[in-house]
Amino acid sequence: MRRAAVLGKGALAAHACETIAALTGTTLDTVIPNAVEPDWDMRLSDYVTERWPATRVLRSGDWRDLEPGRCDLVFSVLYDKLIGPELIDATEHIINCHPGRLPGYRGVRPVNWALRNREHLHGITIHVIDSGIDSGPILAEAVFSIWPDVDEVKDVWRRAMEHGRLLISDTLPKLEHIVPRPQETSAAVTHFSRDNAGLGERSNWTRAESTDGSSVHGA
Repeated sequence: MRRAAVLGKGALAAHACETIAALTGTTLDTVIPNAVEPDWDMRLSDYVTERWPATRVLRSGDWRDLEPGRCDLVFSVLYDKLIGPELIDATEHIINCHPGRLPGYRGVRPVNWALRNREHLHGITIHVIDSGIDSGPILAEAVFSIWPDVDEVKDVWRRAMEHGRLLISDTLPKLEHIVPRPQETSAAVTHFSRDNAGLGERSNWTRAESTDGSSVHGA
């Protein structure tokens, strides 16, 4: 029986748990929710505890609490920490779901930055985790249209989550048969950051919230 772990937050990580639990010959062994779970999304820790009482939930939010070699599959879905080599090297399949196109939008808040840069396409990507930041080979991606003149961050984030659900459902059952595709490093940019000043009116869920000083929600 293959054992799997999911690390991350919200409804998309919960969907990854559902998909993994339904895979033949696979058990959802461990879930590590982000230490601070957002109040604007499903609480992954509560959902897993209710849905799968036998699944271990590590509420520290720290990937280092997952023993190397315990799980054959580790899936990071909107997880907020970089995973180190001790877990990467000990795991057969260690992958990440990133809410942006790669390699162009590595790093945090890719939805915000794509709108700030007035892109007309955005995406969500599943890739192998390596020692870099969102730099591992790509397993699957979904690309969709965005419209900077009318879209708010919350609109594109919602669209990314919808495409992400389909991408996870389609990819995980085929994981053993997918050949990872190396990223084109020439197309990579400097890793995007949580630079609210640089994001300007795209620093929050809506442009109105960004300009009136409302608390920032990171997408």
